[in-house]
Amino acid sequence: MATQKRTLLSSCFTWGKLIFILLCVSFFCLESYILLVQHFEGNKDVSHLSGNFPQNRGALSQEKQRDEFSFAVVGDTKSSGTFERIAEKLRKEPLSFIVFLGDFVYKGTEGEHNFFKAEYATEFSFPYPAFFVLGNHDVDSKNFPISRFEEVYGPSIFSFEYQECLFVVLRILDNPYPNEESLRFLEKLISEKAASHYQKTFVFMHIPPPISSDFSARSFEGSDEIVSLIEKLKPTYVITGDYHGYARIKRKGTVYLVTGGGGAHLEAKKFGSFHHAIVLRVVKDDVSERILVVDRDEDLEDRIERFALASAYPWLKDNLLVTAFLNSVVLAILVLLCRRIYQN
Repeated sequence: MATQKRTLLSSCFTWGKLIFILLCVSFFCLESYILLVQHFEGNKDVSHLSGNFPQNRGALSQEKQRDEFSFAVVGDTKSSGTFERIAEKLRKEPLSFIVFLGDFVYKGTEGEHNFFKAEYATEFSFPYPAFFVLGNHDVDSKNFPISRFEEVYGPSIFSFEYQECLFVVLRILDNPYPNEESLRFLEKLISEKAASHYQKTFVFMHIPPPISSDFSARSFEGSDEIVSLIEKLKPTYVITGDYHGYARIKRKGTVYLVTGGGGAHLEAKKFGSFHHAIVLRVVKDDVSERILVVDRDEDLEDRIERFALASAYPWLKDNLLVTAFLNSVVLAILVLLCRRIYQN
């Protein structure tokens, strides 16, 4: 009986050692995966066509005149598998450009933006320019300030001309960020009567102005003033994100299009809750809208890669001494266990 107990106990210890060895090997495999993903994916940039830089805007301005053109808008993508489905549809569209309406990452950190850029380079890769409206999740005053956003993606407040139309991108955020610069930029356009020289004017910003109960609009500094300025500018469209769904309101001749169904979790049990992007077709006397709808897709591969680039690697990088200590401890345990098994 005692012999059987010793045999059973010895067997348990052996299995315990094997499990610990497996855990140690898994630890090194995970760490190797994180480092490999960072090496091959973590330093990518969005394509040369993309970004709010003057050269990308200038290239559009030099195109020949057309009878019609189309562009797409998509909000709150947050780099998910859902947006990959949307991107597949958008790549098949004959578009002139696409506008991301902000919140294309989960939070403003270098790691989150590295993940987005890696996904953009390998999964989205649009064959036409992309412009990026700055959303509240895209920046952080300490970890990824507005200055860093503009370094990576170009100016956050700008305008450009295309096919006798004016496109205006504003930086509208809630506290603690001021919106004074965007308001003055819009005011200047109005004083120059710029909009009157164009067939149509489109204004893009992340947070929608509080003009309707059809959607939830967060409060922000200067909200009343921006509504007043928009009414003076008289744009054809004001296109925004932030609200995770779809809404469309026409007010004093301007269409307010709210579209934030690009991948983030939807507003539960509210009208317009579906994942989508919108393609706008512009002709001389009209603008039509076509909604591209997809089902939600939680991509496990994206989740793992996001964990590696946005969370794990930044932690390893910021805690080198702890990482070295953990590696030494795990390696010592692994060597000790292997030696004991070999000796037995």
